[in-house]
Amino acid sequence: MSLKPFFRGSLIAIGGNEDKANELVVLKRVVQEIGKIDSKICVITTASEEPEKQEKVYRHVFVELGVSSIEILNIKRRHQANDETLAKKLEDMDLIFITGGDQLRLTTILGGSRILDVIKNRLKDGALIVGTSAGAAVFSDTMIYEGKSEDGLFKGSVLTTSGFGFVENVVFDTHFMSRGRIGRLVQIVTTNPTCIGVGIGEDSGIVLRGDGDLEVIGTGQVVIVDGSDIGHSNIMNIKPGEPIAVENVRIHSLVNGYGYCFKKRRFLTPSPEQTGEY
Repeated sequence: MSLKPFFRGSLIAIGGNEDKANELVVLKRVVQEIGKIDSKICVITTASEEPEKQEKVYRHVFVELGVSSIEILNIKRRHQANDETLAKKLEDMDLIFITGGDQLRLTTILGGSRILDVIKNRLKDGALIVGTSAGAAVFSDTMIYEGKSEDGLFKGSVLTTSGFGFVENVVFDTHFMSRGRIGRLVQIVTTNPTCIGVGIGEDSGIVLRGDGDLEVIGTGQVVIVDGSDIGHSNIMNIKPGEPIAVENVRIHSLVNGYGYCFKKRRFLTPSPEQTGEY
C-alpha cells in the first residue's frame, strides 16, 4: 500500500455507532490522539440528513471530554464547499471530525472542493482527521457506496466510486460485523488484489499514521481482507449477478491493541505492556 499524499498527521476511521454516552472508549482515544490540551476541533456534518442532531450529540461529547473550542460546519451545497471564508475556518484546526450519514453526500458535495483541499493540507501538516461510518468510508481512493451484504459474493453487486484519496489501495467498510459485510470486501480484493479491505466494526476504529501501520482501538473487531495470495478466481468469466469463486483470500481478525502493517501486509501483535501479559 502506498500512502498518498504522505502525511504527518493521523487518520482515525471509526466503524460507526461509537459509544457516545458511557465509557466513550473510541472518542476518548480520538481526543487523546490530538496530543494538545488547548485543541481546536471542527465537526463536519455534511453526510447527515439530521445535521442539527449530529451537532448536538458531538458538541456535548467533546465538551465532556474537555475540548473547549468546537466549530461545526454543516455544508449542504457545492458553493458552500468552495466558500473561502468557510475553508479558512479549517486552516488551524487540530482535529477535523466527519460524521456519519451518506458517503455519496460527502463526495458529491465536498469532492474536489476548496474545503477538501484544506482538509488534505491539514493532514499533511500534522492534523488529525477522523471519520465515522460514512465519514470513514470516504478516506480511500476507492469507496463502496452501495451493495447489499447478502449479495456481496455475486459479481457486480458492490458499487464503488472515488473517495477522498487520503490513502491508496485500501477500501474501508463500516458497520462491518453487525451487517455481515465480509462478501463486499472479498469481491473488492478479487477484482483487484492490489487493494486491501479493512472492515471496521461498530464502536471500533483504526488509527493510521503516515508510516503505513494501523492500530485497532475500541471494543469490537476490525477485519483485514488481503487478496495478495489469490490464485484462481472465476470473476472474469462469469456474468453480472453470478456467484464468485476465489482461492486463497487471507483474512485477519484484529481487536483493540492489535495492528497491521500495510507496507509488508503483516499482522501485528500488541506489546506485553499493552496486554498486561509477560
